[in-house]
Amino acid sequence: MKSCGDCGMCCKLLAIQALDKAPNVWCDHFKRGCSIYADRPPACQNFVCLWLDSDKLDDAWRPDKARFIMYTEKDGQRLNVIVDPAQPMAWKREPYYRRIKAMSQRVEDGYELVVCIGDQRIVVFPHEDVDLGRVNPDHKIVSGFALRDGQKVPYAMVLSDLDGAASV
Repeated sequence: MKSCGDCGMCCKLLAIQALDKAPNVWCDHFKRGCSIYADRPPACQNFVCLWLDSDKLDDAWRPDKARFIMYTEKDGQRLNVIVDPAQPMAWKREPYYRRIKAMSQRVEDGYELVVCIGDQRIVVFPHEDVDLGRVNPDHKIVSGFALRDGQKVPYAMVLSDLDGAASV
């Protein structure tokens, strides 16, 4: 069985409101492991790292080696790849990129795969990546396929929660 060991990439890349921890900076409680593990906040307790949870991802995918973490949300309908901004191209290296592209095949069935590098969002499709640029965290990303001239064409856009208007 896998364990976090001294990885801690989630302790760097994720924001934790309960700890006033901003994204992309090390948590004050991370010291070769979580120093408050027994009393960590619910956001930390409930986080499920895909590397830990999947027997299909070997040690090369351990987040501190890959330089990104992966987790699902929206009841498993979205796979997020959160990349360390110190190594923004880490997800494009092999064996990662080829496998991420293979994972994106599920978008054909209504799933989403979003790469996050700081505020930048990239929606990954099997045959292209749509870079949405910097996205306000209060805005939602919508993606999928539309029919154009009888062919399925991928789309990705940002919706504002405030006015429902699309902007790309």
